Amino acid sequence: MPYVTITATEGYSEEQKKRLLQGSSDAVVESIGAPLSSVRVMLHTIPGSHYLNAGEFNTPGLMFVVDFIEGRTDAQKDALIAALSKVGAGAANLPESEVRVRLVDFPKSNMGMAGGVSARAMGR
Repeated sequence: MPYVTITATEGYSEEQKKRLLQGSSDAVVESIGAPLSSVRVMLHTIPGSHYLNAGEFNTPGLMFVVDFIEGRTDAQKDALIAALSKVGAGAANLPESEVRVRLVDFPKSNMGMAGGVSARAMGR
């Protein structure tokens, strides 16, 4: 844990996708101190016709959603938002103003860990 889900409109090259994935993983490790072994990053692409931005279809879109166990400080969250915004803008060649980041804190009792037990039960 944490889990990063990137949703992007189609059209990015394989190299851009790799930069998004690797950069996101690095951003999580560096900004909130998560161990690399616990970071998972997934990329979903959607057709431009499946994204509406300010009333317009077929515009480039990029959204990061990070799910993690509660307990990060506001400063860590701010650092993560900034780092992912920069990764997205750089890798996808978008203005940072078009990149969105959403963080979701899960209570320890609501997060399943390896072995089928909650984070709370594992002492996290």
